[in-house]
Order: sequence, then C-alpha cells, then structure tokens
Amino acid sequence: MDQWKLLKDYWRFAVGGAVLMVLLIIWFVPFSQNKETNWQSMADTAGQSSEMGEGGTLQEDGLHDEEYEIVIDVKGEVHQPGIYCLKSGARMYELIEQAGGLTEEALETAINLAQVLQDQQMVIVPHKEDQAFMEMNASGVGGSQTAVTQINLNQANAQQLQELPGVGAKKAEAIIAYREEYGFFKQIDDLKKITGIGEKTFESLKEMITVTD
Repeated sequence: MDQWKLLKDYWRFAVGGAVLMVLLIIWFVPFSQNKETNWQSMADTAGQSSEMGEGGTLQEDGLHDEEYEIVIDVKGEVHQPGIYCLKSGARMYELIEQAGGLTEEALETAINLAQVLQDQQMVIVPHKEDQAFMEMNASGVGGSQTAVTQINLNQANAQQLQELPGVGAKKAEAIIAYREEYGFFKQIDDLKKITGIGEKTFESLKEMITVTD
C-alpha cells in the first residue's frame, strides 16, 4: 500500500513537472524570439541612422565645396581663353596657369599676378600693342597696372568699386547707395546717374563694368 502511494505521488509530481516545463517552454520561446526581433530592429534602425548621418555629411561637404568655388571668364592674350572654376580666394597667377599661360604677344606688365579674383569676374589680358591700355596706364589712371577686370556694379563692395579708374571712396559709396535705393543696375549706362560720373568718365569705365545679377 505504501509503495502504491509513493508511486502515485511520484507520477503526480512527474506529470506536474512536465506540465510546468511545457508551460515554461511555451512562454520562453516567443519571448526569446520577440527579444531577438527587437534587437534586430534596433540594429537595423541604428544602421539606417548611421547611413543617413553619413549621407548628410557627404551632402554638407558637397555644399561646402560649392560655396568655395568661383567662376572666371578670361579673354585676350592667353593660350587657352575660356571659363575656369577656381577656389575662392584664388589669385591671378592661378588663373593664368590654368589658361595655359600668357602668349608671346601679351602685355606682361599689365598683369598683377597677386590680384585676388572674384566670382563672375571677366579678365582681359591685353596685347602688348594695345594702345588704349598703355595710354591709360601711362596717364596714371587706375593706379597699379593690372589686366582689365570687369567689376559687377550689382555685387561689388566699396573696395572693389574703387579698383575702377576715377572711382574713389565717395563715388563707391554713391554707387552702393543707388543700388540700395533703386535696386540692381539694369544697364551699365545707369552708372551715369551717379553724381560725379559724366559721359567722359563713363566712356573710360564701360569696358570694365558689368551689371549681371
């Protein structure tokens, strides 16, 4: 009788333990899978964030490069006239190098190789027999000799405007004041509306100015 009772109790505990084990397995397996899925989801999200971050950096780098690029149009006595892209702050000698150097007919004394270039600038390297250019420099107009460079009346600051022959600080301020009051210059002839700039002065400047937006 005692043995039968012990055997009965043993089977009761065995069956109970088996049921408990099954319940634990049923509960643990989905939890484990769900946990693994959550970790995988977190890893995927982190990977996507990393990729977006890398993409943002590349895009910012691209914008950074664009911000530091200027476009210059060079004409006249260079071996390869045309439009060139340089970094902001580039100087005249870098432009001349990219354009293949000066020709044998170039007026070398007209070139200020140290001049800092501006975006949308046009540089004309004169011929050594360019009488008009030599007369302008012989008269002392325009100060130090340099290749003819077009100044944009709609973008130039006071210092850049004063690079024009006959334009001092007061006239430069008057040009900027006109621009602020009336908006962009629509044509280069509008420069004659500035006090102190008459027909004669305009004629000496018209090849050196532009009004692109």
